[in-house]
Amino acid sequence: MFNNIDEAVNWITNINSKDRSFERFKKICEDLGNPQNDFYLIHVAGTDGKGSTVNYLCSLLMEHGFKVGTLTSPHYFTHQDRIRINNQNIDDESFLEIVNRNYDFYVENDLSMFEIVYLIMCEYFKKEKVDIVITEVGLGGLLDSTNVVDNTKLSIITTIGFDHMDRLGNTLLEICSQKCGIIKDNSKVLIGYLNEDCNGMVEHYARMHNCKFYELEEFDNLGDRKFRYQGKEYEINSYAQYQLHNAALALKALQIISEDYPFEIDYDKAAKGLKKAIWHGRFEIVRQNPLVILDGAHNIHGVSALVESFDQFNGSKCIIFSALKRKDYKAMIEKLVDHCDKFVITTFPYKGALDINDFKDYDTNPDYKNAIDEAIKEYDNILICGSLYFLSEVVHNYEF
Repeated sequence: MFNNIDEAVNWITNINSKDRSFERFKKICEDLGNPQNDFYLIHVAGTDGKGSTVNYLCSLLMEHGFKVGTLTSPHYFTHQDRIRINNQNIDDESFLEIVNRNYDFYVENDLSMFEIVYLIMCEYFKKEKVDIVITEVGLGGLLDSTNVVDNTKLSIITTIGFDHMDRLGNTLLEICSQKCGIIKDNSKVLIGYLNEDCNGMVEHYARMHNCKFYELEEFDNLGDRKFRYQGKEYEINSYAQYQLHNAALALKALQIISEDYPFEIDYDKAAKGLKKAIWHGRFEIVRQNPLVILDGAHNIHGVSALVESFDQFNGSKCIIFSALKRKDYKAMIEKLVDHCDKFVITTFPYKGALDINDFKDYDTNPDYKNAIDEAIKEYDNILICGSLYFLSEVVHNYEF
């Protein structure tokens, strides 16, 4: 038993990360009575934009009076922010009580961190009687722990790009097929802007499962964080161009949900919900003069979208980058270096972080705090990017 939340979180986050089979976890959930099937559940997969789409959709539903539970990963400020109700983290007391009561079960079944978090989510959301649950896929879709649910109401696939290729495949269609694994019989499927082949594959899977298939219609970028969608104008709280897509996708999802809940959409409330939504670590401005931006783009698809937004700012630019070794960091670096006056590779205390000794042809700094200090003195715009684990380290330990 754990005496406090820190002990419980430390145990969960240090569980051995050996591979555990999806079928095994699904059987465990069945033995528990499939608690994941007790909710009106929306499942979100995609290479990028998952967390942001979850966040926008949550805000839209909250403005319409729903009590919304969300499951996202990785965490940013604390481990508990993976599990939230109406944008409030699971409270420490509930988290600790659930873990202590089920500790023996977790150990006996050799559950992973992600599996434990999923079961905590199910128990907490049921106790709190949430109306709608939105879960973000951790990796891929088909074999992800979140895919144990059988009765998903709406599956959303945001984008398809190259990431986790060691697990998901080496082509976009192979990756897409893994993400299509979240599609369930007789449900609904929504996609963002995918290429023609991936679009066709998702539609094919949707038809196979007797699902209604929806695509995000075109929206107009009006500049200055505004866009027009279906004849109505909206504004978001982010300067990131890529967030317009995620906000529009959330609007489309809201319309689909309203078809079978049902409720009438108040578009003034929708506009309010989008404008107030903030997703930390995604083109997040944490300081002005000089401008300091944090962004968790962690694959080439995300980095390509990131630099499009960073390019809009005038003045000198510095990018400070760190990532995990298992990512395609070489491609990300090659993309980033052309969009700044100075590019610095750093590292952070995490077992899978980059080793700066591997980068002889780039400016490096083993101390990310020092790298940030120097950039703030010399440049007008500083972008700190790479792994969300890196950003979490920065926000916990650096005073902007």
